[in-house]
Amino acid sequence: MKKLELRNTEFKRQLEKFRVRLLTQGASKDQQNIKTNMIQELLHYMEQNGKMNLKKINQKLVNKYFEYLKTRPLERKDGCMSVGYLNKHREAVLRFIEFLKGIKQGQSGIRIKRDKNNSEPKIILLENEVKSMFDTCDYTFIGIRDKAIFSLLYGCGLRKKELLNLTIQDIDLNKGRIHIDTSKTKNGRDVPMTSAVQKNIEDYLFNVRNMMLDANSSLDNFLITVKGTAMKNPTITSVMRRLNNRLSINKKITCHMLRHSIGTHFHRFMKLEDVAKFLGHLNLDSTMIYTHLKQQYYGN
Repeated sequence: MKKLELRNTEFKRQLEKFRVRLLTQGASKDQQNIKTNMIQELLHYMEQNGKMNLKKINQKLVNKYFEYLKTRPLERKDGCMSVGYLNKHREAVLRFIEFLKGIKQGQSGIRIKRDKNNSEPKIILLENEVKSMFDTCDYTFIGIRDKAIFSLLYGCGLRKKELLNLTIQDIDLNKGRIHIDTSKTKNGRDVPMTSAVQKNIEDYLFNVRNMMLDANSSLDNFLITVKGTAMKNPTITSVMRRLNNRLSINKKITCHMLRHSIGTHFHRFMKLEDVAKFLGHLNLDSTMIYTHLKQQYYGN
């Protein structure tokens, strides 16, 4: 939506402080712009409705605001806001309220229902499909490295950004765990490795990584390219494209799909709270999807 002008000085000041908070938390430039623009729309809505005090942001106002968003016409095309974009607004508003109150994520007391109507169904891999995925990896350097990547994305449930930021110091083979220092939720966690995952990590670490790395390099990134440089998004994209070309299961596999898969598989045998801890969720709202996926794929 076209940028909305704010008149309230305090609104402007807090909006800029929120942008700075996003910056210090490591949000990308795009995310800083998207979330601050969403909050700017909230504050503009408040101004238009005579709510000139940030303390007026309560459950009643939030409910009315989201009813407004659901019917607000789009600026560039016909129709109203998509479910996906409404859910992004939900995330931005909750983070802004927590910022204003100086509290941890999920403790604002404000509830905004996540709208699932007309949303695309989530797809996961079944256990036999996961086995087939690992079977596509041969014993070449690339194959061993790809198996380590799949072990981290599926076996450890890492986000793509966490995967790319992983260093060799984050991996504790003696304790069989991986430490995630800064995640999407800014909540560090220790992720346990199964024996199979640890074997795949060790195979890559001791038999491949050192061979790809220049002898004089001090690079500590866990994942590197064949040129001995830190792995970035384009290489991960190539890895997933190669996997999809080799595996014929009529499902497009992505990094986040593997995270959804392990979350669903674990929830068959673990409490939702334990799945949330494993995946690094601070709010159980984010983990509830695995209850739905479990019912969808396994009926229990």
